[in-house]
Amino acid sequence: MKIQQIILSLLVVLVGLSSFGFCQFAAQAPPQRHPLGYYDPATGSFSPLVPAQDPDAPAVTPTTGTFDFNFTLTVKTAIPKNSVITCNALASVSDPGSGFSAGEQAFGTAKLVSGTTYSCALKIDYSWLLTTPSTDKVNLSVSAGVGEGYEITATNGTGTTVQVVGTRNSSQSIGSIKVPANGATTTETIAMTL
Repeated sequence: MKIQQIILSLLVVLVGLSSFGFCQFAAQAPPQRHPLGYYDPATGSFSPLVPAQDPDAPAVTPTTGTFDFNFTLTVKTAIPKNSVITCNALASVSDPGSGFSAGEQAFGTAKLVSGTTYSCALKIDYSWLLTTPSTDKVNLSVSAGVGEGYEITATNGTGTTVQVVGTRNSSQSIGSIKVPANGATTTETIAMTL
């Protein structure tokens, strides 16, 4: 009788904790960007930081384009049944002349191509207010990982959930490149091993 109560208690705890696992493999939203500025504790007011602009300076035309990241991922260790392979790409730029800086990020889930080879394609569209795009640099980096989990099924067989138990990640810097020509599509091919 006591063993049945222990098993029942563990089952209730597992089912209760399983609700946390429902969103574990959902696409992640990019981090929120908060405005920079000054907070005055005396008045409780917030003043956003605005770069000084010369009223006689011409308007800045945005530098636009697209980065296409094509991943080929080779998985060397066994992938558990309830795993998800993810990929991530980041493009960041800073314009010292105007003080403008930006970071663009994309996330995705890889698809099995064959055997232990997976592919993932990410796209980053950008529009940057650069005053000196011909001398500015874009920093590119990528990462990929395996999110591992275990599956819990209700005793009556009507409910199933996956609980994350760990991840394996690999990341690399592609390096700095010149800001591409306005309107250009830049393709990066990435080969990684997990």
